[in-house]
Amino acid sequence: MRVLFVCHGNVNRSAAAEIIARKNWPEYEYKSCGLKTKDGKIIAKNIREVLKEQGYEEEIRSTAINQSLVDWADHIFYMDNANEKRFIDQFGSMDKAMKLSNYIPGVDKIPDPAFAKPDSGLHERVVHLIQTALTRWISEK
Repeated sequence: MRVLFVCHGNVNRSAAAEIIARKNWPEYEYKSCGLKTKDGKIIAKNIREVLKEQGYEEEIRSTAINQSLVDWADHIFYMDNANEKRFIDQFGSMDKAMKLSNYIPGVDKIPDPAFAKPDSGLHERVVHLIQTALTRWISEK
C-alpha cells in the first residue's frame, strides 16, 4: 500500500506524518509533498525537534506535489480544508484522498504550526494528532 501525505509546505505536518508512519508501520510505502512548496526545503526546526524528542530521527526534504505522486498513491491524506480546496483545484478528483483528522472524532483539522511559537505546545499537539489519526487508520486496515 502506498500512502501520500499532503499539506501546504511539506515542512511540518505532511513531513511529520511521513516520518511517523515510516517508523511505526514500515510494511507500507510513504511519501509526502506540499501543495505550495519547492523541492528541497528541510523540515521545520520546531517540528523536527519535537519528533526527535519522541524518537523519530529521520529527516526529509520537501517535495512539490505533482501528478506522478498522486498517481503513485493508493491513499492520500491532507491536513485541512484549505489543502482540500487546493488539491481539487489542481487535480480535480478526491477519489482516494481524505482529511487525516477524519479519524479523530471532534477534530476538524491537523493545525498548521508554521507560525506558532516553540513553547505554544502546538508542535507537540500536531505530532500527537498525527500519531492518533494514523493509529486509528491502521487499526482499520
